[in-house]
Amino acid sequence: MPVRKSRERQWKKILNRRIDELIELARQFDPEVEVRRLEPFEEEDAVLELRVDPEKSDEIYDLMLNRTTQIWWDDGFDIVVLVHEKKPVAVKEE
Repeated sequence: MPVRKSRERQWKKILNRRIDELIELARQFDPEVEVRRLEPFEEEDAVLELRVDPEKSDEIYDLMLNRTTQIWWDDGFDIVVLVHEKKPVAVKEE
């Protein structure tokens, strides 16, 4: 079964490349983005959680939605990206 293992490695390589591409796209719009890779919930190929600045969350959400849809159509990968706003840092009173 070497062909099967080779195909699986190739599949994982392409999936990881697409995940890296999504992370890089998010970092272009918010260099301070916090990224976590989560376990898939059900049948997804990958799940990413992004924590972004509140003023950039809508833009990054739209970018991720468009790109993950394109990846689905092009490669068949079901990558879920959860975009959350970072909590504001509490203001210290002196």
